Amino acid sequence: MEFRLDDFNTVLTKAEGRDKLARFVQYFMRAVVGFSSKASPKAGTTLDTMQTHARTVMTQLAGARRTHRWCKELPVLQNLPKSLKIADPLDRFLDFFQKATLATFMMIDHVGHLKQWKILPGGKRSGSGTIQLGLKFFCLSNFIGLIVQCKKLFLLNRSQEDKSTEKNKCLETAFKHLLVMFQTSHLSLLYQTHDAWVGIAGMISSGMDFSLQWPAPKKAVNASPSPETKDKTTCSAEAKDKKQ
Repeated sequence: MEFRLDDFNTVLTKAEGRDKLARFVQYFMRAVVGFSSKASPKAGTTLDTMQTHARTVMTQLAGARRTHRWCKELPVLQNLPKSLKIADPLDRFLDFFQKATLATFMMIDHVGHLKQWKILPGGKRSGSGTIQLGLKFFCLSNFIGLIVQCKKLFLLNRSQEDKSTEKNKCLETAFKHLLVMFQTSHLSLLYQTHDAWVGIAGMISSGMDFSLQWPAPKKAVNASPSPETKDKTTCSAEAKDKKQ
């Protein structure tokens, strides 16, 4: 992917492009928090100040992205009936369940967001606890997505045709699902690892998502003149020579 400022600006005109860039920075800050915590910085030191600032940026970006996540579940819910039309029973179940758990994550995330704003009462779960519950569903959705990609890869390997492009795409998508599972299992407290490694995984998956928003390279225009143009040019030149 060739970097051009015009292409970068094009990506940032899209809400999804801005979200993935913010997500990359958010997880970069989580990695900074994680690696700095390994050094156990003393209060007041430069490393401690950097860790505090990184945590602030990480938290604020997470909140900003959560605000712009409202209504993103609507396209997912609209596609649920299409999942029920899939002929293969296993594919139908996996596709429906993956979309349903993704939409559930988003709706629970909204409830947690409203709790953080003190609009809804906390109840048994605080805003953070509700958001962590939603992230468990997001982890499950990516687990199902991983199974779907593994099934596709299995069928492609059985095919006699050259499916190298499709195989690479399946592997890439499966790897991304695996990374997001690793992140969400930690963030939801389902299985905690470390902020440093979760931050790195988040940066990789965010970079993969951001690259999908990049404009396709423009095809080079053939600058060579057509035969008709060549003939006209030759005729014009000959007529000019005769006049001279």
